[in-house]
Amino acid sequence: MTEQIDPTRRAKSFPAQAEETHRRQPSGKAKTQTADRVSIGDSAETEETYGPGLKAASSYELLRNLVVKTLREQGVNLRISTGATEIDLNSLSQEEARELISADGYFGVEQTSQRIVDFAVAAFGHDPARLEEMKAEIDKGFQEAQEAFGGALPDISQQTYAAIMDKLDAFAARFEQAEE
Repeated sequence: MTEQIDPTRRAKSFPAQAEETHRRQPSGKAKTQTADRVSIGDSAETEETYGPGLKAASSYELLRNLVVKTLREQGVNLRISTGATEIDLNSLSQEEARELISADGYFGVEQTSQRIVDFAVAAFGHDPARLEEMKAEIDKGFQEAQEAFGGALPDISQQTYAAIMDKLDAFAARFEQAEE
């Protein structure tokens, strides 16, 4: 026969058991408490907190993993074709990232500004009379990016913006010279 549980019945305390547990602890010895600590940094030396051989990821790895996870969640393709090669953001190292944003890199100021100018010129029908309209739309894009990044863009973005404006002016100047 099973006993039915009564939710209004209070649990019985067991003082004898609590007293016995208290007696089992050696007297005079203070209980030491341990705390977990985690350090994140570029130091090759890490403290082992959770077990032997465990190391914290570098700050670059943490940031890269966060960006990859965010892009994946947004459904963004993590492979970018550069024409000659393909960049896989899943396995991009810090050195490869630096190379990509270097002066000669695919995401460097020169190549990025040229891609934006080529797109803008084509989108506006190769019409130099629409130069101010092109610049206004590019300004709008950079303003939106700036807001998305909390009000400021990195230096490389500022340099890219300046290079775009210079290239657009050079594009319009070629037509002015041809008219003269």
